[in-house]
Amino acid sequence: MLTRFITVLLLAISIQSYSAETSTSTSASTPAVQDSVIVEKTIVSFSTALSNKDLDLLLTIADPKDISVVRLFTSGNLGGRGDPLSEEISTSKMNSELAFDIKNQTAFELPGLFVNLPIKSFSALPTHPLSADADKTYFDQWAPILKSSLKGSPEAISGDSLFLTSAKYYVYAEAQIIDDILVGGFAVFAMTDGKLQLVSLIELL
Repeated sequence: MLTRFITVLLLAISIQSYSAETSTSTSASTPAVQDSVIVEKTIVSFSTALSNKDLDLLLTIADPKDISVVRLFTSGNLGGRGDPLSEEISTSKMNSELAFDIKNQTAFELPGLFVNLPIKSFSALPTHPLSADADKTYFDQWAPILKSSLKGSPEAISGDSLFLTSAKYYVYAEAQIIDDILVGGFAVFAMTDGKLQLVSLIELL
């Protein structure tokens, strides 16, 4: 009888210990899992919004105040292609064509910048690390950082869609390195209060 009691007691202690470990493990992994779900949902919404020119949907995932809009001529500015652009533009100024009108310059159009959309599968997007330098650098200084992060990747040759991540940012990109010059489009997202928001759009020409 005593032997049976001890066996039952040890079994109960073992189950309790296992339950505690499982609970701790689940609790620790929850934030990462939640972030992953939020990221996928946001990027899929971005893809859908641009593909369908759905302004209302795009505004749900954009910074409600403003977006940093950057256009740089990394391949040169022969023929007067325009002035470099780096502005914080009110999100409310985005029009139904998903474009920002820029005074004395060509409009900044999102659909033309991301021609590979819609994405077929978020999970199938190639993912590469974004240099930690991006986390402490303003967006209009990102060109060399993006180039170093993409260098050597197959997508930098083909121009296929890819995803870059750092501790602070998530970037959907369609870009190529041609003759050592990076050109393409980049949509930059950052997590704020548990919500992933579009904070910057970068065009390198």
